[in-house]
Amino acid sequence: MSTSSKQQLIEQISSLNRSARAEFLGEFSEAELQQYFDNLRAVWEDFEKQFAEPAEEFQQQEIERERREPSLLIA
Repeated sequence: MSTSSKQQLIEQISSLNRSARAEFLGEFSEAELQQYFDNLRAVWEDFEKQFAEPAEEFQQQEIERERREPSLLIA
């Protein structure tokens, strides 16, 4: 088992799951951490496709609409 690889996995998991503590993750094997990271990444990618990308598209549409139809600002 490579300590460096295990530490990298723990850091990658922590970047996606901020509630996962390094001390807790350190109790698992590198193979278990890799499996968890792969699952976590798949869920995150699915989340981005469902929510983040449509939100970005919506924001872009709002910017374009505002350019075409500027709203009046009331001071």
